[in-house]
Amino acid sequence: MPDSAGPTPPFHAHPTFPALQDDLAHLHDLLNHNSDWVWEVDAKGRYTYCSAMVMALLGRPPEEVLGKTPFDFMPPAEAARVGEAFGAIVQAARPFSGLVNRNQRPDGSIVVLETSGIPLFDATGQLRGYRGIDRDISALGERVLQLEAVYDTVPVVLCSVDRTGAIVMANQAMAALLQRPLAEVAGLLVAEVMPPAIGQLQGDFARADEDADMRLPSHEFEWKDRWFYATPHVLRDALGAVVGMSMAWIDITARKHAEQQLTDANQRLELYARQDYLTGLYNRRYLDERLAREIARARREGETLAVCMVDVDYFKAYNDRLGHLAGDDCLRAVAQALAEQVTRPGDLVSRYGGEEFVVVLAATDENGARLVANRIRAAVEALGLPHPEAPLGMVTVSAGAVACRPATDLPDVASLLRSADQALYAAKRAGRNRVAAGLDRAA
Repeated sequence: MPDSAGPTPPFHAHPTFPALQDDLAHLHDLLNHNSDWVWEVDAKGRYTYCSAMVMALLGRPPEEVLGKTPFDFMPPAEAARVGEAFGAIVQAARPFSGLVNRNQRPDGSIVVLETSGIPLFDATGQLRGYRGIDRDISALGERVLQLEAVYDTVPVVLCSVDRTGAIVMANQAMAALLQRPLAEVAGLLVAEVMPPAIGQLQGDFARADEDADMRLPSHEFEWKDRWFYATPHVLRDALGAVVGMSMAWIDITARKHAEQQLTDANQRLELYARQDYLTGLYNRRYLDERLAREIARARREGETLAVCMVDVDYFKAYNDRLGHLAGDDCLRAVAQALAEQVTRPGDLVSRYGGEEFVVVLAATDENGARLVANRIRAAVEALGLPHPEAPLGMVTVSAGAVACRPATDLPDVASLLRSADQALYAAKRAGRNRVAAGLDRAA
């Protein structure tokens, strides 16, 4: 390409090299009558060569353009926008294409150009400028720029990536998300700047390769304490090959927080629904549900299952003497003592009603149930809660413990609780503050 500082000089024949002169004349003719404007700029962006087509595109002769920069012929806002994009290109010393820009002719009319160029380097490898072409896309260009403006300013994060996972195009929302200038986003690898997204992206490419008609599913992912709803779309070339992926990421962090709050609220409601309001233990309704599940599980696994029923001794007399508020405090203290003695994850302590409590012990035989019941009895006695109407002068409990093997005994909730209740009353008849195991044996 000629490297002149002015318009193409008139051709003069050379007597020694007529063939070369003919080729040069043909080249000059091609450059000056091509529908595209051919140009060169130096490292500072100043035009050093212009083909004659600049007159048709910008309405200015080459001599008026030489020494100026492309931004001298753009409206101020457009010059700032394109200047930022071109500055990043120069900084990276990379080729570019499809840079759409508005230019103003001397008569005030606007022409929309599409610019492409390649970097030029000197013998030492330093960038000395760019060589490229501009073509008039005014018929389509304004619509392209409008679409670019919408793409760039929409609050949804938009980007497209190639098969290597490199970002090809992104909007301002994407740049803000990555906390980088927009001009620096292109070329970044998703795997490096947003690792949680790369696994799904690779899977999307694999699915798109396998099935050309597949509609890729949307998905959610978390990154830096924020949640995003991602919608991918396949980009294909003219032959149908997958060349990239376009993605929209919607920030759903607020929705996720609301969902979590709703989940927490539902869990609290579920807890309240199965919790005894006074003692904080499980209530009778949950006891029935849980005991039915434990019977079914023990039946499936061929294990034993034990139940202890615990009752506060002389509790009516305690209430009558000290009052119901003191009685409530007493029940809370007894409930705490029971909970501290039953610590295995699979076991259950619940308030059965009034001053009665039930303990469900998974994979436990009658001897094991008796040991737990005696620990509970001793723990309550150790509280030393005064009881003016009790023989020992303190709060005590009686307990009945039963065990069965559901695989052979086939009990139900009611029959198992009834057996534990009968064992409890055996302990009561035997003098209270003791444990009875089975139906009528006390210890």
